[in-house]
Amino acid sequence: MPSRKFGPICTNMVYYISPPPQSPLARIVAAIIAVFALVGAVILGTAAFLVVLGIGLVAGLALWLRVAWIRHRLKKSGVDFGASTEKPAESGEVIDAEYTVISVKDRHDDP
Repeated sequence: MPSRKFGPICTNMVYYISPPPQSPLARIVAAIIAVFALVGAVILGTAAFLVVLGIGLVAGLALWLRVAWIRHRLKKSGVDFGASTEKPAESGEVIDAEYTVISVKDRHDDP
């Protein structure tokens, strides 16, 4: 049988950082401490969730107020939010415009 360099492999061994308490009183105290630790973790997690939720709600409220203020200012300046931006296809209206070229970039694409 070949010898192992790192020692035997044991699959049935359980390793503890510290062994479980042997006396019933110590087990009860350990259980109570474990329950307090779990309850504390749940309370801390809930508090963290509520803080993140509160920050999200404040940010959402600030964004909503900003959009409402911008809409108010646009309405005050005469923008109609109910107006349609599409023209009917049968209107037959042609938009004509004149323009002036302000600057021309040199194009060297011609061979």
